[in-house]
Amino acid sequence: MPKRQKRVTRKNRGKKRVGKKAMRKAPRKTAKKARKTGKKRKLNPFFKLMLDAKKNNFPSFKYNGKTYVGKKDHRLGMVYKKK
Repeated sequence: MPKRQKRVTRKNRGKKRVGKKAMRKAPRKTAKKARKTGKKRKLNPFFKLMLDAKKNNFPSFKYNGKTYVGKKDHRLGMVYKKK
């Protein structure tokens, strides 16, 4: 008596049937691309001021005539917004 074929359902509609031997084979390893090493680029002046304010826990700082006020954040320490 021949085996019954699986009924096509939503779950297995577009899948190919794979034999037992094919399932046992380990996936092929692909070569990893080498990362480019180089210098980091300089921070822009706003970020320099902002990070300095963050490290020293300043409530606000000024940049280009605008005041940036900080608000405490549980994960980021301090988040600065324009006022």
